[in-house]
Amino acid sequence: SLQCDIKLIAHCNSVCFPKSFSTKLGQSFTEKTFEWFLSAENLFLFHIKDDAHVAGYCGGFISRYNGDGSTSGMMQYAMKEAAFGMLKRPWLFFNKELLPFYPLVIKNISRNLFPGKTRNTKLAPAIALNQRKAGLVVIGVHPDYRGKGIFEMLMNEFEKESSDKQISEMYLSVKKENIRAVNAYKKVGWFVTKENPVSLEMAKSISKKI
Repeated sequence: SLQCDIKLIAHCNSVCFPKSFSTKLGQSFTEKTFEWFLSAENLFLFHIKDDAHVAGYCGGFISRYNGDGSTSGMMQYAMKEAAFGMLKRPWLFFNKELLPFYPLVIKNISRNLFPGKTRNTKLAPAIALNQRKAGLVVIGVHPDYRGKGIFEMLMNEFEKESSDKQISEMYLSVKKENIRAVNAYKKVGWFVTKENPVSLEMAKSISKKI
């Protein structure tokens, strides 16, 4: 089952991205972030196996309301594991990838220190179903399986999952310096919609299922 393969998917992620912040935080944190994809109906995760090895994986997210973000949601879900990971590796507190999450970290510490404090539970307006988009959150192909069509299979499945959920617009963000990934996305029909200082936003439209 997918739940049983979370450890294998997390291990594949660590092999794919050995220098990433999530890998540096440790296996427990990485496993928890992938477990997040199983926590709600607007999330999905799939992978390709070769015997007992994960050759590649991909995870998506569909925003339900304005401000509903995948990165913050994932960090929120794995906050305890992130905290333990940073306590074991205190130098990670100064990692540039953590900077955007400082407000979230402080908020969670405050909630634990003052559990009785009233929280604002009002949500932003919901996004209409026909206006929702599917975000590609994570994707990775094990180094041993690159160049064998795994990436194309994963992207095709991501498109199918999005279509099955009645979504016609897909988007992703990729680091500008990652030329290999940018070209790979372009090869399967994605195009750049916005250029940021360090990243590119890309998108692709698909036909909705009738």
